[in-house]
Amino acid sequence: MIKYLTLKSIHSILFVIVCYAFSIGQTKTGLEQMFRCSLNDSKANLWFGSSNGVYRYNTKKNDFTHFTKSDGLPDNFVSAIIEDKAGNIWFGTAKGVCRYDGKSFIDITKNVSVYNIEINSILEDKNENFWFGTNGWGIYRYDLSADTTGGKSITHFTTKDGLGSDAVQCMLEDKSGNIWVGERAGSVSRYDSASNRFTKANGDGCFSSQIMSIIEDKTGNVWFANLYNGLCRYDAKTGDFKHFTDKEGMCHNNVTCLYEDEKGNLWFGSDSGQSGTQGGGLCRFDGKTFTQFTTKDGLSNIYVWTIVEGQDGCIWVGTRGGLFRYHSPSGRFIDYTHKLN
Repeated sequence: MIKYLTLKSIHSILFVIVCYAFSIGQTKTGLEQMFRCSLNDSKANLWFGSSNGVYRYNTKKNDFTHFTKSDGLPDNFVSAIIEDKAGNIWFGTAKGVCRYDGKSFIDITKNVSVYNIEINSILEDKNENFWFGTNGWGIYRYDLSADTTGGKSITHFTTKDGLGSDAVQCMLEDKSGNIWVGERAGSVSRYDSASNRFTKANGDGCFSSQIMSIIEDKTGNVWFANLYNGLCRYDAKTGDFKHFTDKEGMCHNNVTCLYEDEKGNLWFGSDSGQSGTQGGGLCRFDGKTFTQFTTKDGLSNIYVWTIVEGQDGCIWVGTRGGLFRYHSPSGRFIDYTHKLN
């Protein structure tokens, strides 16, 4: 482990589902394979979405299963994965959305407006509506309970409806039912159900770069990861925003993904930085100190793009150089990239 940093004023952070892109080596054609998302489902499977389809890791059998367009995905470029309340797995791709019921992939948007549109994020709200954040077309809300004939169940939101940008990176519904939207333009919008419109969150000046993820911690605070500008915390009780950077003890300002494990540890990763500077690797915050992990701890490189915890308590990390599982007794990461071939 490289260094320990004392926390000045941060408590706990939770990561909710979707991160950006990492690469884990070369495909059989020699092209670099990019991974955009990961999920731990209710059946103890881990899912990893990539530019070459989806990999499902069976933690009990210790093996990977590969799914591609030939298995029913709308496209091999998979950028979002969630599990709905019924246990179905949803995938956002470069050409729409599909749902996996454990047996087959169903392209549920083929006959509605979201078909053939690049999806960056998916959210299921408390009313079981599905929200699809797109790369340049705003947000589509899909009501499964309504008549889908002719796309009647689809509601389309754009900047005309208050969004700060039509390029949507991530979404979150908090415990109070507020829906937050993180945008690539460095803005955050919040949905107002009464007016059926979005309003821009001011963030007290801490939103200045692409919002990579939005999460809610166990105390109800909402956190926003800025690609080049640290973290912003929204206090749900006071309505105040607070900005955190390396000046407050963070390992790096270029935050790409956040995750809180079952023990309450916070993990967050970074990329190479706005000017191509060296990445900050992976950091773990235990409530008192930050611990930084880099190549000396088993990571192939220090550009971290996704973090997820398996039901066995093991932390998995995706970087530009591979897929790794954290071995707690040794404090090192084990390379699993070769198992994908």
